[in-house]
Amino acid sequence: MESISLEFHLKINRANTKMMIVDCINNSTPEVIQIANCDVVQSYIYLGAQISINGGCIDEIKRRMAMSRSAMDKLQRIS
Repeated sequence: MESISLEFHLKINRANTKMMIVDCINNSTPEVIQIANCDVVQSYIYLGAQISINGGCIDEIKRRMAMSRSAMDKLQRIS
């Protein structure tokens, strides 16, 4: 990761960098917490969509439903 970024004259901000390990062959999630001083996560938000380790969209649907429920609760009735 470091050598590739240096080829493009980029510096990786390790404080904001997160990694996700996907093992499709064994369908397992390794118990790794940190790699190269970067946090390992089970899911993250990318361009407004939640990417999870299982590759499904159930978590994204639940997240969007919760966001819409929260927005509806903030609305006030017009009388």
